[in-house]
Amino acid sequence: MRDPWIIRAVALLVGGLSGAYIPVQGRFWIFGILILLGVRLLFWRPRDFFGRLFRPEIPLLAASLLLGFVYGALAERSLPEPLILDRVEIVGLIKDWNVSKDKVVGLISVEEGEVKGQSYRLTVYPDSLGQFSGEWKRVLPGDYVSFRAHLERPKSLGTPGGFDLRLYYGVRGLSGSMYAQGDAVLLSAGEASLPWKIRQQVRNRLLAWDSEETGVLEGILFGDSSRIPEVVQERYKVTGVLHVFAASGSNVAFVLGFSWLILGFLPMRIRIFGTLLGLLLYAALCGGNAPIVRATILGSALLLGRLGRGKVATLRWLFFAAVGLFIFNPLIIRDLGFQLSFAAAWGIVVLTPRILEGKFFANIPGLLRFAFACTIAAQVATFPLLIAAFHRLSLIGLLVNVFILFILGSVLELGLIGVILSFSGVLSAPLFQASLWLLKGTNIILKMLAELPYADVWVLNPGAIFWIIWYGGIGIVLWGKERALFTLKVRWVYHRRELSIIASKLIERCPWELCHTMQRRLVNFSFSPVVLNRLLVRWGGILLIVFLLWSPWNAQTDLEVVMIDVGQGDAILIRGPEKQAVLIDAGPRSDTFDAGERIVLPYLLNRGIGHLDALLITHEHADHIGGVRAVLDNIPADWVGVPAVGEGLENEEWQEGLPLGLTSQSEKLRMLQVGDQIDLGSGVWLEVLGPHQLLEGTHSDPNNNSLVLKLNYLRQSVMLTADMEQEEMQDIYETGVNVETDIFKVPHHGSKFSLYTPWLDSMYPQAVWISVGKNSFGHPSQEVLKYWEERHIPVFRTDNHGTIQLLLGDNGTEIIPGR
Repeated sequence: MRDPWIIRAVALLVGGLSGAYIPVQGRFWIFGILILLGVRLLFWRPRDFFGRLFRPEIPLLAASLLLGFVYGALAERSLPEPLILDRVEIVGLIKDWNVSKDKVVGLISVEEGEVKGQSYRLTVYPDSLGQFSGEWKRVLPGDYVSFRAHLERPKSLGTPGGFDLRLYYGVRGLSGSMYAQGDAVLLSAGEASLPWKIRQQVRNRLLAWDSEETGVLEGILFGDSSRIPEVVQERYKVTGVLHVFAASGSNVAFVLGFSWLILGFLPMRIRIFGTLLGLLLYAALCGGNAPIVRATILGSALLLGRLGRGKVATLRWLFFAAVGLFIFNPLIIRDLGFQLSFAAAWGIVVLTPRILEGKFFANIPGLLRFAFACTIAAQVATFPLLIAAFHRLSLIGLLVNVFILFILGSVLELGLIGVILSFSGVLSAPLFQASLWLLKGTNIILKMLAELPYADVWVLNPGAIFWIIWYGGIGIVLWGKERALFTLKVRWVYHRRELSIIASKLIERCPWELCHTMQRRLVNFSFSPVVLNRLLVRWGGILLIVFLLWSPWNAQTDLEVVMIDVGQGDAILIRGPEKQAVLIDAGPRSDTFDAGERIVLPYLLNRGIGHLDALLITHEHADHIGGVRAVLDNIPADWVGVPAVGEGLENEEWQEGLPLGLTSQSEKLRMLQVGDQIDLGSGVWLEVLGPHQLLEGTHSDPNNNSLVLKLNYLRQSVMLTADMEQEEMQDIYETGVNVETDIFKVPHHGSKFSLYTPWLDSMYPQAVWISVGKNSFGHPSQEVLKYWEERHIPVFRTDNHGTIQLLLGDNGTEIIPGR
């Protein structure tokens, strides 16, 4: 069915998506094209909507598209500018407050000072004895407090495909984060909200059980995953069911289904409004959790659609809710949680009836049949979004989700009844105990499934062609294949005459007989349904793939060097003209963060890199070798290169960083030494400059035995210096090797111990790079920055510019900062 209001809403949302995702450089041109199309409609082709049959839909759709585009393009202007303030005086109202063993996390609305009127995520850490000082022990939501804090408003996203913290805060109404420095002054005591008191009461009740399932239960009940152990989150992620406490749409869906079920004895209208009331109460219980509120609005729209006459009314309310959320906060159009919730709701409404028509579902019991169909519909609708966002595919996710739908739905329902009865420990304890038993059994099963081979795989970014085929295929299925083919044929017949006239005018001046033959064939050309069907099926998809994947503008003739922003560490990607890919280092790894898994691997997959010609490791420090295992576990490399450090390769740091058993695989592990050249093809090669000899007794032996490389292409070069310090710099310089280069990577993140001026004075680079993040070492040092500033050579830093891309080609060098 065609609903004009749905079409207008779709036009507005499509315009918003276009404005939000089209790069800033291209927005002006797209805006101009839309204006020209509008001028054409109004002045050149007014008969399209002003004639015997009045058709205002066309200008209305054009206006909706243009309005959404402008609104989406300007959305980022609502985000505050990046800012860092240290020991700033804060006076504000505590809105939320969650105490855990190692920290307290809350929300604060600032009432006075430079950032007045903004809300921030506040973290308070204990002292060296593990105690929270002074007044922080007494603080509750509703209190006015004064204290000093370190405040940060995040920078814009610097790495394509990475996690956009600035957008994440903006969608949730936050400006940034801060952590307290010192004690607080309680200015006035307030009254905590009833939902917070209930959540705190439930948390206190759950303290009676010392198990990892209590954090999972809180996540399912309130959409808060902060207390869930990371190993458990990974287990849920691998099996494809992390959404039960991360996306929050599932929480709302469980509550909706539970309320709808227990109110089944009531008349339809009362049942709808009763379920709606249940959703609103649940959103209030979660304390205004932004994803819960968003999912509640979409769920309420589905319920209100039941007041209509069927699917169209439901879809209309769903799109109205999406448009309302977009108008209220245009940033939400780019929020993954909103996209997943909306796509899942659309899939359940539109695809579930078609799935239930399948023969496979005929013999499945009613309740299970509907639940299975809804699960499939939601996953089909969200599949490309999940792939593009996480680059991970759970091969057992569909089966597990059907199982989880019932088990965790039961956990939520038992837990919510326990929440209602939480005023009494005696009444609520059996319900919480039953929920935790179910979760324990679920965790055991998920642990077994997560350990299955290929239960979860990393996948490449499929690109635009995949989105077109996936959602285009869904559209053809919904519209009907026969109808789509018939419509295409009619359109061809309708436009054939115009095409013939145009072709005739172009060819009529051609004297060759071949031109006249082509003209006659074009005029008389027609499709039969059989021919049309064969051409579409056999050649349509092939031509589309060729057009999108092979085209002059996709051809790469430049050498690309990318310094990936991994924080305090190194990760450099070299991409050759023939798609060769070499990775040098893979970023840091610690107990809580692995840059290989969180940053480098997603970046490579987002770029469509599923194979590495080589992976080179400059030295054994964790900020360089740390992410290597995560990368090599998921992307194969032809070989791994390390500096020729002899027996040093057997030390603990090397062994903890290298994949297990790699040292014994001599055919895959190469020891690189001075004079080696690595031919990457297409006239690209790496020259090994260091270590010239093994240095001992230096300021840092691992740093001074780093693998130093010079990348060469078209008489241009890039010096990749790892973490070498003055001792290795001097050792290499005194060999007389040519150290002149076009782009110079400053060694050791800008450390003052790597400022060897004889080497640096002898080169005249066009620009220098520094790979650096938050650190306690003072990197980059002021001496290094001042040196390059005095030489008037531009400095590009990953902490400021994000991921930095360098293109080397016939036209010279071009540096493209990520932000």
